[in-house]
Amino acid sequence: MSTQLYPGLGGALAMRWGQPVRIDGRAGEVVVRSGRIWLTRRGDLDDHVLEAGQRAVLSPSDGVVIEPWQPGEDTVIDWRPAQRRPVDVLPRGVEVFGLRGVAAGADAVAVALRRAAGGFSALARRAASRASRAQGCICA
Repeated sequence: MSTQLYPGLGGALAMRWGQPVRIDGRAGEVVVRSGRIWLTRRGDLDDHVLEAGQRAVLSPSDGVVIEPWQPGEDTVIDWRPAQRRPVDVLPRGVEVFGLRGVAAGADAVAVALRRAAGGFSALARRAASRASRAQGCICA
């Protein structure tokens, strides 16, 4: 019989021989409090035996099965889920969409400033032209 660990909740779990624990799709850390465990990770050719005090760090892509190493041995593990960052709460692509919006806004401001610079340059040329005409008309 396989027991599913609800990895959103942290805490200690006393394990029994013949009742493996599965952790799928969750990042966190498994710490052995007492006894020894046998840890099998999806995609890993090696199995791992961890003793009290040792830990295994899991990524969200890991599928892990944990069971006690020997029958009759008191085995307790501690599950510590990884802290979620606020960005992880947003749907995928929202950050990119937001950054594209900011970039488009900055580009629009740059275009407007270039147009304004061209307009000011034309005004400056016109003022210089009128000033030179005014100087040429003055009779001494």
